This record gives sequence, structure tokens and C-alpha cells, in this order.
Amino acid sequence: MDEYLMDVQSNDERTTIKTFARTVEQAIDNMVKLPSVEKLFSIGNVDTQELWEFEEDITELRNLRNKLPENIEMFFKVGEN
Repeated sequence: MDEYLMDVQSNDERTTIKTFARTVEQAIDNMVKLPSVEKLFSIGNVDTQELWEFEEDITELRNLRNKLPENIEMFFKVGEN
């Protein structure tokens, strides 16, 4: 399990949240599951020093995620079309 630092907008304030996940995609899913997180600005893997930067409103992802069963795992890769 890797440690990720997520630069997000939460409750209308920009802040950093730490999360643990097996993949960067799972780290994103962790943020989607947090109702207070509105936007995602960057993700940093603490161990590998990889950094992904973007400015993305995650409301639509949350809306889609809420339509899925609670126990489903997300299988997608960052950067895939």
C-alpha cells in the first residue's frame, strides 16, 4: 500500500489530504468517496515521488460512483481514454 498526498478543495478551502491506496486510481476513488472534497488539483505518491497535476471538479465522478454498488472496486488507469 502506498501513501499519497492529495491537493484538494474541501469545504471551499484548498488543503492536503493523506490517503493510502494500492494505485493512484484507488487514491482518486478515495477522494470521490469523501463528500466534502469538491476538486482535485494534484496527487503525489510519497514513496515514488510521482506527481500528477490537474484541476478537476470531481462532482460528476461522485455522481457516477454513487450509482454503483458499495462493494465494487474501480478498475481504470489515469491517462486512459
